[in-house]
Amino acid sequence: MALAKSHEFLNLLALPGFLFFLPKEFYVPFSLGYLIGTFFLSPDLDLKHSKPSKRWRFLKIIWYPYQKKSKHRGLSHIPILGTFIRLFYILVFSVLLYYLIYLAFYLYLGVSEEVSTINPLSLVERIAYKESVFYVILGLIASEIMHILVDVLWSLWVKIRPF
Repeated sequence: MALAKSHEFLNLLALPGFLFFLPKEFYVPFSLGYLIGTFFLSPDLDLKHSKPSKRWRFLKIIWYPYQKKSKHRGLSHIPILGTFIRLFYILVFSVLLYYLIYLAFYLYLGVSEEVSTINPLSLVERIAYKESVFYVILGLIASEIMHILVDVLWSLWVKIRPF
């Protein structure tokens, strides 16, 4: 397995190559997704002590169930599927958090109208149809593919190296 520094360095090195094939107006959303995918939503989130897990600092506790259910280089390392699993995981966590906050406001403070005007699923739906979001997700997928490619090439190198 390649070191986290190698993954990050090689991902950053490959970014200009990906940008070459994209329309200039989508460089920023793609790069944003690519960098988030490289540093925060890496396939290595399935490891408890990985660099991406540590970068979440106190929020890394949200990834404990994911780490318990995932084995390293399992579903999280399948191109495209891994990205959508992590995005879906964050979506489910966010919606659950919203409803917990809503319940707390409703039960303890008696405030429900202000909080109930926000529907997290309709918010996600509105965001999902923006073209720039497509490029953010494309950046996440590209960073994941680079990560997996480095893993595969490193594994091959370990097997065939002469020493």
